[in-house]
Amino acid sequence: MKGAIDMSELLTVILAAGKGTRMKSDKIKVLHKVAGKAMLKHVISALDSLKTEIVCVVGHQKDEVKNEVNGSSINYVVQNKQLGTGHAVKQAESYIEKHSGPVVVLYGDIPLLRSETVQLFIEEHKNSYSDLTIMTAELDDPAGYGRIVKNSSNMVKEVVEEDDADFETRKITEINSGVYCFDSELLADFLKNMNNNNAQGEYYLTDAVEYASQKNKKIITYKIDDPEEILGVNTRFHLVRAEKILRKRTIEKHMDNGVTIIDPDNTYIDSEVEIGKDTIVYPFTYLEGSTKIGKNSIIGPHSRLVSAKIGENVELLSHSIIKESSVDDNTKVGPFAYLRPGCRIGSGCKVGDFVEMKKAVVGDTSKVPHLSYVGDAEIGERCNIGAGTIFANYDGKNKHKTKVEDDAFIGSNSVLVAPLKIGSGAKTGAGSVVTKDVEADTTVIGVPARVYKKKQD
Repeated sequence: MKGAIDMSELLTVILAAGKGTRMKSDKIKVLHKVAGKAMLKHVISALDSLKTEIVCVVGHQKDEVKNEVNGSSINYVVQNKQLGTGHAVKQAESYIEKHSGPVVVLYGDIPLLRSETVQLFIEEHKNSYSDLTIMTAELDDPAGYGRIVKNSSNMVKEVVEEDDADFETRKITEINSGVYCFDSELLADFLKNMNNNNAQGEYYLTDAVEYASQKNKKIITYKIDDPEEILGVNTRFHLVRAEKILRKRTIEKHMDNGVTIIDPDNTYIDSEVEIGKDTIVYPFTYLEGSTKIGKNSIIGPHSRLVSAKIGENVELLSHSIIKESSVDDNTKVGPFAYLRPGCRIGSGCKVGDFVEMKKAVVGDTSKVPHLSYVGDAEIGERCNIGAGTIFANYDGKNKHKTKVEDDAFIGSNSVLVAPLKIGSGAKTGAGSVVTKDVEADTTVIGVPARVYKKKQD
């Protein structure tokens, strides 16, 4: 296979303007997520190896589309009225006219299309000196798809939609995927001459096939091996099907890379999750967003990680939730722990059962073993937070921070009322309510807590 095609050689037009009414949603179709990522972003990812210039045709919820794709180098054109696929491509006419290489046209609702498939498709077009190449598939049951009609030379003559197909045409099992690669001059010429002489009064991109055939252009097909790749998502049922296929691919990729997934059928991993080798993932686990897990870790059953960063040799026990937080190497979390966004847990730590944290930093080898709430807190190294401790961070109007310095020991059922600082080596007696700062190496007890003793110099 040839190397990646230069950006100067290729232009890609993605059609993403339609609302997708069959989804029955306030959100346009291409923004619905499959395996944790918007369908449109899957399509864009499939183009990464091509280094192509991309023009995205947007319409409904155009600002939301741009925000979702934020960070990608993409040009946008707007289709204010949806008057057919040909009309959608025409919105990118200025880009097409100044381009001198192949132009790929595809839809933003085909999230299963593989990068390798797109690469091979483009290369077939270039190596065959084709004017128009159509990505197709062979289906046992082609009902609902446009059929590829060829002449005696095996060149494509036309694409016939099922509603317009006669009995013999419907027997054809090679179907149109809606993915095309055009010679830029041919496409530009078609866009200037296309018409909407049909019952719907719309401009159809499929008419380009007949247009090219009448001009004796070379039209070929590129038949893919896996028809699932061109599954278009038009309904919630299609969405579920695509989700299952993509999650299966993702799990197989991780297993090929040395990850043990005990029950793949009951494990849910988003497409952008990264997992190190020799990590074990138990069933009924959800790994979502941009989660990254290091080597030799254990992710216990019924756990959920959302854009979490997990180090090496971490043990996450059952029914634990970690969102937008990090856990360093050799730390144990759970069971039934909840790390809300903004937590950073050091190495060699323990965050035990029924512990909830929010915007909490925990230093290396510190422990929060049981039944505690730690909010807006900074805990130093080698600290122990006793069972039932509450970091009272809210005064009814504002949130405040508590800082616990290195080697402090917080007795069971203590309440630390922020804003507060507990000095290094300080201790609180069980059941204390601490409302004032505690100096280093000082023990406080009581309600409210008072100094019990200080370490002698």
